[in-house]
Amino acid sequence: MSEASATPAHKVYNIAHWSDGYIGVNDKGQVLIRPDRGHSPARINLPELTRTLTESGVQLPVLVRFVDILHDRVNKLCNAFNKVAEEHAYQGGYTAVYPIKVNQQRRVVEELLAAEPAASNGQIGLEAGSKPELMAVLAMSQQPGSVIVCNGYKDREYIRLALIGQTLGHRVFIVVEKKSELPLILEEAKSLGVSPLIGVRARLATIGKGNWQNTGGEKSKFGLSASQVLDVVDTLREAGALDTLQLLHFHLGSQIANIRDIQTGLRECARFYSELRQMGAPIGTVDIGGGLGVDYEGTRSRSSCSMNYSVYEYAYNVVHVLQAECDRHGTPHPDLISESGRALTAHHSVLVTNVIDHEAPENRTPQQPGATASAPLHDLWRDLESLQDTNTPRSLAEIYHDVLHAMADVHAQFAHGVLSLQERADAETLYTRCCRLLRDQLDSSNRAHREIIDELNEKLAEKLFVNFSLFQSLPDVWGIDQIFPVMPINGLDRPLNRRAVIQDITCDSDGRIDRYVDGQGTETTLPLPEERSGEPLLMGFFMTGAYQEILGDMHNLFGDTHSVDVRLTPEGGYEISAPITGDTVAKVLRYVNFEPEALMEAYRGKFAASALAAETQAALMAELAAGLDGYTYLEE
Repeated sequence: MSEASATPAHKVYNIAHWSDGYIGVNDKGQVLIRPDRGHSPARINLPELTRTLTESGVQLPVLVRFVDILHDRVNKLCNAFNKVAEEHAYQGGYTAVYPIKVNQQRRVVEELLAAEPAASNGQIGLEAGSKPELMAVLAMSQQPGSVIVCNGYKDREYIRLALIGQTLGHRVFIVVEKKSELPLILEEAKSLGVSPLIGVRARLATIGKGNWQNTGGEKSKFGLSASQVLDVVDTLREAGALDTLQLLHFHLGSQIANIRDIQTGLRECARFYSELRQMGAPIGTVDIGGGLGVDYEGTRSRSSCSMNYSVYEYAYNVVHVLQAECDRHGTPHPDLISESGRALTAHHSVLVTNVIDHEAPENRTPQQPGATASAPLHDLWRDLESLQDTNTPRSLAEIYHDVLHAMADVHAQFAHGVLSLQERADAETLYTRCCRLLRDQLDSSNRAHREIIDELNEKLAEKLFVNFSLFQSLPDVWGIDQIFPVMPINGLDRPLNRRAVIQDITCDSDGRIDRYVDGQGTETTLPLPEERSGEPLLMGFFMTGAYQEILGDMHNLFGDTHSVDVRLTPEGGYEISAPITGDTVAKVLRYVNFEPEALMEAYRGKFAASALAAETQAALMAELAAGLDGYTYLEE
């Protein structure tokens, strides 16, 4: 079975660009995972993997983590910085620091720390933004001298935990986010007999435009103004502790799409570094924070869900701007840190699930309205005849607008009691047939037709009911209109002549996806292959590895999905490990203070008061007990 490189699916779903080489399709229309971006023959057939999981008792939906992709992401980032530094004789080192808030799953953190050769080279560290995260980070950081960055607001306990980490042999940078933290750091360091590694977060004027633009710039929740940074320097100098100021931190934002925004922010940061060094602050490390994007939609653009630069270009700009400023003023090249959590984790996980139902606009044969039928029905019939007449003088755009006008009249007359329910149904049949004929005849290469085609695709789209919760598995779709690549993982060898809108199984009208990757852009409907008897579609939701697991909520009490890790073996195959069972009904009910034992007791009381036979009561009680132990998602 060979891998296809130019199938319609590759172009329609824009696979090559958003997947960054991790996804392919074989000549049978099945999605393949390429954990090392195709550098080896290793391929994981995703539909076959799914079948293996379901046959072993793992129900859908299931989140599949490809741990080798995590390793590859770390090394791709480190290699980019290493290559740029070597090419331009940059004297500082580079460390990729993973902010665990992006995905705190222990297995994810472990695999990132195990990425070789970055791990052996000491080029992977961790960041914490809270006390619970710091406790996890202190335990997970194994190598002596490993880098830990402590961000976020801090109390005395947080600071002591960070300093304890330093006594354990780690390089723990405590970043001052507000001035009141500095006296606490100095007091607790003296108490523990530790010389702290202090960082200062500068609040830049530069804003990286996008969904998260206010995480940087003047409106940023965190960081110090220029005058406050100078106050920190003065305080440390007066305390005889200026030598503890070791790190300058700044943050432009998350998922910055435009490389120009990054360049502007870097120049501002470089000026901070240069000035502070000239004032005597012995800063040796610059933490450029987050901002490195991933191209969710594959458009390679300035869209908020895309990026117009490569990882290498990002590394080049960081090194080039800082090196130029340092060389201009004769200051040392600093070691570099980036907090690139999204870029490290987004690609590694895929949610796979099944389609439970679909609903398409009915395609009935319309009947010619009778002589006494209402005028809008005759108008629709006239429009239908025009569409069937190849010699009609009317333009397709004109017919489309007339069809919309006639259908609006139908709705108005029905609401006022002029039309019967049967007449409305007849009008809907005519309307749907007109829309189908229009879509078939419109030309997508005609600019005037494109908007109408998009509208018709929406009107005629199937509703695809998929076994998942948008709020649990893709919360950023609902919260910030994030775009994720979505496509079937099988059937891609067939014509993609259907259009659909994905609906989840929650009882919420917001539980749907409104934007989809389609070619070189995005559309409001998802292309789907023709149906094939005996081969139900499986859907894949890709690039879900950053933020989605931890942000997911339990709307309608749909809980965590099952999850597994998949790892390549030296022989070229793969192994499944670390299966984690998804939430049961009983578990999610406990979250909202319904104790299953109390529920069972209530059921028993109701049965005892009923007239049901004892045997029937026992059988039904067993079903209720099984329901509490069952998966929160649809099982049949």
